[in-house]
Amino acid sequence: MQAMRDLGLTLDASHLDDVSFWDAAELGVRMVSTHANARALVPGNRQLSDEMARHIVSTGGVLGMVVHSKFTRPGWRPGAERAPLGDLVRHAEHFAALVGWEHLGLGSDLDGGFGAEKTPAGIDRYRDLTRFLDLLPQEAQAGVRGENWQRWLLEHLFSS
Repeated sequence: MQAMRDLGLTLDASHLDDVSFWDAAELGVRMVSTHANARALVPGNRQLSDEMARHIVSTGGVLGMVVHSKFTRPGWRPGAERAPLGDLVRHAEHFAALVGWEHLGLGSDLDGGFGAEKTPAGIDRYRDLTRFLDLLPQEAQAGVRGENWQRWLLEHLFSS
């Protein structure tokens, strides 16, 4: 972690356990979360606590939301009815209230080895992500669609 910090590398906090997250935070590593949702809405250490989300943003990071029913609806299990798309919107609204829309992005994880049976209803393929974006405030849509990640990339990866 110290070498990552010293080299200006960024840590993806999406799969970090709480202890690992805070150890990395203490070392001053820059972070993003490419695919995780709000623990306040779906409990579990695979989700971000409000404090974690704030910390990631304090390092200049972006929060990418994962498009999987397990991470959008509490208690969801494979074989159950797909979570409604509104559940994912609630995660976005929760994070936006904490850190602002300018720090949110898509982090779909649709390439993560699961099919449409595990995505929120209405998201069957990548092109369907616009259905989620359409439910966000209009002024936030372009940023969440990709402009926030683009800004992050330009500021942190291509600035040297």
